This record gives sequence, C-alpha cells and structure tokens, in this order.
Amino acid sequence: KRFSLPVVADRRAGPTQAIDAAMAAEETLQATVDALKAQVEKNEKAMDTFYLLFAASLVFLMQAGFALLAAGSIRMKSVKNILLKSVMDACAGGIIWYLFGFGVAFHQGEGGNGFIGTSGFNYALSGVDDTSGASYGAEWAFFFFQYAFAAAAATITSGAVAERCTLTGYLAYVMLIVGLLYPVVVHWVWDPNGFLSAFNPEPPGPFKKLPGMIDFAGSGVVHLTGGVCAFMGALTIRPRLGRFVGDETLFAGQSSSLQVLGTFLLWFGWYGFNPGSTLAITPAGYARDAARAAVTTTLAAASGATTGLLLKRGLPSQLGGVPMWDLAATCNSLLGGLVSITAGCSTVDVWASIVIGLVGAIVYHVASCTMRKLKIDDPLDAFAVHGACGLWGCIAVGLFCTEEYSYSPHADSTLYAKRGKVDCGIFYGGGGLLLAT
Repeated sequence: KRFSLPVVADRRAGPTQAIDAAMAAEETLQATVDALKAQVEKNEKAMDTFYLLFAASLVFLMQAGFALLAAGSIRMKSVKNILLKSVMDACAGGIIWYLFGFGVAFHQGEGGNGFIGTSGFNYALSGVDDTSGASYGAEWAFFFFQYAFAAAAATITSGAVAERCTLTGYLAYVMLIVGLLYPVVVHWVWDPNGFLSAFNPEPPGPFKKLPGMIDFAGSGVVHLTGGVCAFMGALTIRPRLGRFVGDETLFAGQSSSLQVLGTFLLWFGWYGFNPGSTLAITPAGYARDAARAAVTTTLAAASGATTGLLLKRGLPSQLGGVPMWDLAATCNSLLGGLVSITAGCSTVDVWASIVIGLVGAIVYHVASCTMRKLKIDDPLDAFAVHGACGLWGCIAVGLFCTEEYSYSPHADSTLYAKRGKVDCGIFYGGGGLLLAT
C-alpha cells in the first residue's frame, strides 16, 4: 500500500512524459534536418562557384591554344609579334573588361534597357561586396568566366591581321572590341534586359513577337562577333606583300606541330566553353545539359574534321581542293565544327550535332575559298572559322532545336502565355520564329 500511490502516479504521468519526449525528439530532429538543409544549400552554392571557376579556367586555357595555333600558322619571322599580341589580349583585355566591358555587358538591378548595360554596379566591379558572410564568390566567378569569353573574342582578330599590324594599332582594336563592341552584343543576347535575350520576359517593342535568341555558349555572341571584327581588320589592312602573287607555299605556316597542339588545346578548352555555359551544376537539369553539351561538342568537332579532310582532298582544284591530305584544313574544319555547335550544344539532339559539324566544315571551306578569291588576306582563316561558322551555328538552332531542350520564349513572357509552350526548330515542327530571331 505504501507504494501504490506512486505507482499510480507514474502510470498516469507515463503517457504525458512519452508525448513530451516525442515532441522534444521531433523538435531535435527538425532542427537537425534544417541544419542539414542549410548545409546542403551552402555546399551547392560553393560547388556551383567551383564549377564555374573550373570551366572558366578551361576557357582561359584556350588563350594558349590560340597562341600555339597562330604561331604555327604564320611565317617564322612574325612568331614573336603574334605571341606578344596573344599575351596582351589577355592582359590589356582583362583591364578593359574590368573597367568598362563587364558593366556594358551586364546590367544589375532595375531600370535596364535592351541595348546596353547602364548600372554602375558592374563597372570596375564597384557594386560587388563579399563581406556580408552570405557570399560564396559567385559574382567573382561569373566575372572571371565572362572575362575568359571576352578574351577569346578579342583573340580571334589577331589571326586575321597577323604579320602586318602594329602592336599599338592592334591594342587599340582590342580595347574597342573588349570595351564596347563585344559587350554590347553580350547584353543583347545574354543579359535579362537584352532585346534579343531569351531570358527577358518582356522584350521591347516589336521584339515581343519573337521568342528570344538561343545562343547557349556563343556561336553568335562570341565567334560571329569576333569573326566580323577579324574580317573588317583583314579587309582594312592590305595583304602581305606577294600573298596573292606567285607561289602561295611561301606563306605556309611554319610549324604543323604547333598547329595541331593549338587545335587540341582549343578543343579541350571548349569543354569549359560549352558545358560551362550552364553557369552552375546543382540546379535541376543543369548537370544533364552540361553532360549532353560535352557529347554534342565532341561529335560536332569529330564530324567537322572528318568532313573537312575528305572535302579538301576530294574536290577539284577549281573548287579549292588539293591533291594531298591537308592538315591545316582539317584542323580548321574541326574548329569550324566546334564553332557551329556552340549555339545549340545544349538544345539539339546528338545526331543533329554530327550534321551541324558536317555542314560547318562545308561552310568553312566555302568561306575560306571566297576570302582567297576576294584576295582578303586572313592567315588563320579567322573569319571562315569563327565568322561564317558562327553564323551557321545560329541558323542551326532555328533548324535543329528540340522542344524538350528549348528555353525560349521566357516562361513569363506574353508570347509564352499566348502559345503555352516553348518554340523549337523548323525540323521539329517550329513555326520559324526561332530561326527568324
């Protein structure tokens, strides 16, 4: 009897204590889950930053590829000059991109316009602040990635004016390209305020009727822009003395080894150029797109090189053929295939990348022959590779882009609300608006 009351009390208190203990355990578990979620979010942000830094490093390595390709494609007496220009592309271009180019290309905040970036946030990176504790370096990584692209666009020009442009004149051209011409085009297509951007929910004026341009990694933005600048440079400066008179073999490149090494370095860097243009790896679908872009990039390059080799060997001399296997033409055809797939690397089927690379090699050959026919001296075929194939790459998106992978028009746009779906290429049932854009 002495112990009956406590026993009864314990029995009555038991369920209450169990409930309290369960609630406490639930709170502890929820706190643990919340902490794990927060840590996962931090890890994802850090991983995205690292991914973009790694991709940017691959793109920057393309500077070495450009330098080797250029050094191997010209005569020995001009090698030091073009290598110095390659170095200054990265150095002078980096300063100009930091001071002006990045701000012109990307608007930060509200009130942007469709033509050019106007906010002071990105000029000289004056608005970036990583001292709050919430930054994971994404702003710095994005700047570095875009700088590597800008340097690539500027370097394209050096090949077209090789052996006959002074360093002072070339640096002035680089400053104009990196500080104004290239970033303006970037703003049009890649900034959410750009009038051609697929990321702009409300394009200005008549552009509301267009879905927005899909140029995933820059066939048009980088290569066509650089190629046009190269064409204008080559057109403005006279050809090398004796270039189109007499024996053309006197102007052959001085090192096939450097040409091949440069080509392979550029191909390797393209795996940062194209897959890296997802700008992140952890969001849903981004890893898939990056991986598929690597495959389409590979197949377009392989298709372009094989087609170029056979085309140059099989065509008669009247159509630009030669009675031997041409290494330089094969390397340039490979690069033409890479340029051609850059716009649609994440939005086309794998089989289409082979076709795009094949046609890219043909486009390169026709453009190269046309430049020689017009007696425009382009020692590295910069316009044929980057300009002509860049244009074809943009057109190819309007033909081969699939509805499953398309991201234009913007989901919040008036056009999307009217159509209820994204647009696709003509060969997949599209109405032609994507091609028109």
